[in-house]
Amino acid sequence: MTRQGTLAYYLAAWVIGCFIVSLLAWLIGVMAGQPARASVLLITYFFGLVFGVIDALLFAFLLRRFMRWWGTHAIWAWLVVGAGVGFALILLLTEANNAWISWNGPLNQPIAFFLSALLAAPDALRRAGFWQVPIEGAAIAAVLCLVDRAFNPDGGPAPDGSIPSVPPNPGAAKQAHV
Repeated sequence: MTRQGTLAYYLAAWVIGCFIVSLLAWLIGVMAGQPARASVLLITYFFGLVFGVIDALLFAFLLRRFMRWWGTHAIWAWLVVGAGVGFALILLLTEANNAWISWNGPLNQPIAFFLSALLAAPDALRRAGFWQVPIEGAAIAAVLCLVDRAFNPDGGPAPDGSIPSVPPNPGAAKQAHV
């Protein structure tokens, strides 16, 4: 069985995370003189959803592991760790992309399709500039903190490793005696 809120957490990482990245890319384009059209934002968001799914889920997984290990739902901690994990992940994936391009492996194999999909979004962020990655990571981490806190208010697993399936309801005792 999965932990409470897992689907909501990873869906938020994908949908909201890709929107944050697309919105920031769109704003950078508008500030650079491109026309501020909603259609450009929607097209960027669509391609962000398609090519950013694996990267967003990987980011969310690593962020959740770090924050479970730390055992906190403090927004400031999620912001800092999210910025760091996002930046480190993009650096790692862009280096993997450079290695993949220099290796020039066969393009017919299924692994080539997977690697191309995995490495397309980090390569686009590298071309746009690394300065935006910590901002995006922190913003996504703040949203994921709120989602994780909503489903796991206790901060994660119990000290014995078990995961409570239903949070305690203090009003249940009063209702039983009525």
